[in-house]
Amino acid sequence: MQNTFPTIAFSGIGSVTVTIIHAFYQNQVPFKILCRNPDRFQSLGKTPIRFQGPNGKITSIDLKNHLTLADTESEKFDYILIGCKNQNLKEYLEETKPFLSPKGKWILIQNGIPESNFKSYQNQIIGGVVGWNTQTLSDGLYYQSNVGSLILGEMSGDKPNPIWNQILPPHLPVILTDKLNGFRWHKLAINSIINGLAASKRQSLGELFLNYQSRKEALETLTEIKELIQKLNIKEQVVPGSFPIQKLGGGNGALPNWIRHLILIILGLKYFRIRTSMVQDLDNGRTTEIDFINGEVVKTAKELGLPVPKNEWIVSKVKEQTNKTN
Repeated sequence: MQNTFPTIAFSGIGSVTVTIIHAFYQNQVPFKILCRNPDRFQSLGKTPIRFQGPNGKITSIDLKNHLTLADTESEKFDYILIGCKNQNLKEYLEETKPFLSPKGKWILIQNGIPESNFKSYQNQIIGGVVGWNTQTLSDGLYYQSNVGSLILGEMSGDKPNPIWNQILPPHLPVILTDKLNGFRWHKLAINSIINGLAASKRQSLGELFLNYQSRKEALETLTEIKELIQKLNIKEQVVPGSFPIQKLGGGNGALPNWIRHLILIILGLKYFRIRTSMVQDLDNGRTTEIDFINGEVVKTAKELGLPVPKNEWIVSKVKEQTNKTN
C-alpha cells in the first residue's frame, strides 16, 4: 500500500498544517517537512509536537524522520502543502518551485481567495478550504476544537485525485470538489466575522456574539458579502458544520432576525473563550491577514461598484489595532 502514496511535502508549520500532519502521522502516510531555517529544523527534531483532537486524545508526533533542510533537499514532490500567511505566499511558492515534480501541485490552505493572485499557476494549484479551528495553547499544545473537513478543489475547476480519500480519513474528513469558489466565498464570509469583526474589537467569540450590537454588525457584514456573492454569480457551497450565508445574511432567503441572532449566540457560547487567528495575531503584535479577508470583500466590491461600508469599517478598525500593537 505504501508504494502507492504520492510524494508529499509541507512548507510552513502552523496550526492548520499540524492538523493535516496529524492525520498523515496516524495513517502512516510518508511526508517531508521542508525547513527554511536550521534553528527550526533543530527545534522540531528535538521535541515531538503535541496535538489534541476534538475527541480529547493527545498524540505526540515525532517529526525527526520527516524533517529536511530546504536548501539541501533534492527530491521532487507530487504535492507541496503551503502553510504560510497570505502575505508570504508568493515568496513560499517561489522557494518551493524547484521541489515540485513536473506534474506536481501546490495545495494552498490559506484563508481568503489565495488562488486569485496566482492565475499563471492555474494548472499547478489546488485550493484547500479548512473547516476546523486549531489553536496553539500557551503550553505549546496544538488544540483542534471542532471536527472539520478539508475541502480540496483544483484551480482549473476539476476535482482533485481521489487518493486524498484514502490518505486523510478518518482523522480528517475530505471533500473533493469542482466548486472551489463556492466554498472559498462561504468560508471568507464566515472569516469576515469570526476573524475580521472579532479582531476589530479584539474579542473572543463569546465576548463578540453575546453582545447584541456586535451580532447586529456581524449580520450586516454577512449581508454585504451575500449581495457580493450574488453579484459574482457564485453558488454558495456550505462548509460542513457551518451555516449558509444565504440564510444568515439579510434580504431574500434570510431566516427571521431572531433566529439569525440565536445562531450567533449559540456560536458564542460554544466557542466562548476562542480567540481566532487574527485576534491572536493582534495579541502577539503580528501583521494580520485583514487585507485578504474583509479586504478581499472591499476590493472585489469596489470593482463591481457595490458598497460594503461595514466591511470597510472592519478593515480600518483592524489596521488601527495593528498600528497600536506595533
